[in-house]
Amino acid sequence: MTVREELIREIEQTSDDVLELLLSFLRQARLSNSKRFSAIEPASISSAGLTQKHYPLRGMPLVIAEDFDEPMSDLWDALGK
Repeated sequence: MTVREELIREIEQTSDDVLELLLSFLRQARLSNSKRFSAIEPASISSAGLTQKHYPLRGMPLVIAEDFDEPMSDLWDALGK
């Protein structure tokens, strides 16, 4: 896969919110007469809305069963047969 194809594939999978942010940054950089690009403000990328949209399970408690790591003697017996 070429770099162009990989980039197009990634763009197709990106949410509209992120694409709008990227496009506004590119337009701002293009309109700027200076050769240095202004930095993207971290607050605009790490908004709670984008985080929730892409990581819906973030912040939910993780519960592991008490017997999660207990040995299963029946399984070992079955493997020995």
